[in-house]
Amino acid sequence: MATKKEIRQLNKKDLTVDDFINNPRVKACEEYVLNNPKIVSDVLDEKGNQYVNLVQKGGGVLGVALVGYVYILEKAGIRFLKLAGTSAGAINTSLMAIQKDKTEAKSEYVIKALADLNMIRLVDGHPLVRKIIQRFVKEPDFFKRVKKLLLIVGLSLLGLLAVSFITLGLQQKHSCILIRAVACGAFILTGLYFLCISVVGYYLSTLLRRLKTAGFGINPGDFFYDWVKAHMKENEIETVDQLINRAQEKPAFKMRSPRTEPVNDLDGDVVFIASELVTQNKFELPRMADLFRPPGRRNELQPAGFVRASMAIPVFFESYYIKEIPSDNAAIQKAWQDAFNFKEGERPPETLRFVDGGILSNFPINLFYNKSIDTPRMPTFGIDLDDTKEQDQKDVPENWSFPGYLGRMFNTIRFYYDKDFSLQNRIMNKGVGSIKVAEYNWLNFFLTNDQKIDLFAKGAEAAKAFLDGFNWEEYKDDRAKFTAEQKKELL
Repeated sequence: MATKKEIRQLNKKDLTVDDFINNPRVKACEEYVLNNPKIVSDVLDEKGNQYVNLVQKGGGVLGVALVGYVYILEKAGIRFLKLAGTSAGAINTSLMAIQKDKTEAKSEYVIKALADLNMIRLVDGHPLVRKIIQRFVKEPDFFKRVKKLLLIVGLSLLGLLAVSFITLGLQQKHSCILIRAVACGAFILTGLYFLCISVVGYYLSTLLRRLKTAGFGINPGDFFYDWVKAHMKENEIETVDQLINRAQEKPAFKMRSPRTEPVNDLDGDVVFIASELVTQNKFELPRMADLFRPPGRRNELQPAGFVRASMAIPVFFESYYIKEIPSDNAAIQKAWQDAFNFKEGERPPETLRFVDGGILSNFPINLFYNKSIDTPRMPTFGIDLDDTKEQDQKDVPENWSFPGYLGRMFNTIRFYYDKDFSLQNRIMNKGVGSIKVAEYNWLNFFLTNDQKIDLFAKGAEAAKAFLDGFNWEEYKDDRAKFTAEQKKELL
């Protein structure tokens, strides 16, 4: 068994693609899918690859597991026509969508980007903030310790004040050198205590003012923005049009025999979900780029900004702004009328403020659902990140803490939209695989190399389990029955 020193040394070395894909757990999944081929779609390319649409859920650093899942899907001969994701899912989606040639596997490029990324650099705010975040995510009882420390400081101050007043009173009756010394020491310590508290209070108030001027985000998110932008440039994507055109590229398709439906209407797509606070709407980017710039000018926008908008975790990262929207332009106003039912002549905002898409839709599995199709030619696969802890499921509602109560209330709001769609369109759940990641904190940007590899392997194992249980013929039959039932209800 490796010593703690050896583990520390191991986690200092640079990761490589081989560290991920040659992990025994991952290799076992790869061998399994290669030896047990599955039919998952009726749309094929000339190389025999099968095509699906793919939606990836948001989940911070848990997105490492998404990459492992995709890696095994690709090893099973699966490729992706349309891609969508929120937050961490948007990051993986973007790194897949910017690559050329849909017939080629995309995950090894994403793995290389992941291996080269020092996640700690994503936390690019004040050094003190980085320390607090590190303690918070790595020590479950961190806030209990802070609370205990504040209690000790408060009791110590009360004790010093009590000693000061008691010795002051005693000096009136007993002119003792010892009493005077204790009183003097107590007063000095009390003064130092108040001085320290004042300095800390001033420092914290300064940080709070900076937080306000920074859009209530403790990390600028500049490193992440530049990182995504660099990967896009490496793949010759520097404009919105280039991103859209790359996503829409498609190989020569054919239908699996005996089906004879046309395939020329199948087009690629990429969607990043972001939440907008000024108008309080969900935005699908880059689909909605015409809301920000009139025809011919959308390339003024930076496509990396769409990914940055999708992962702008409130408070953790600064909001992402799109400014100088020509709200008096007729084309812009028409786009807002079509998208959000703005009244004719109503001017949209000139500045929009985006935060994490997971606020409104963390798992947008509805994006590629076409209810007019009776029997689908290809399925939509979804990758779910399940970080629900067992104790959370067993908690008695009457015993919830206040933070637990607020957390559940927030999750009820942000998961409602996606859950509502899943409940009304249960057939889509047949294409969803779930990765269990309850032991990890989604904000732990301080993952060790071993933890990254473990998350990747968890994703690989979840993909293997999903493919093992997926039945394409049943999926098509159930979808046809479901569509027929919906049509009857409309009559």
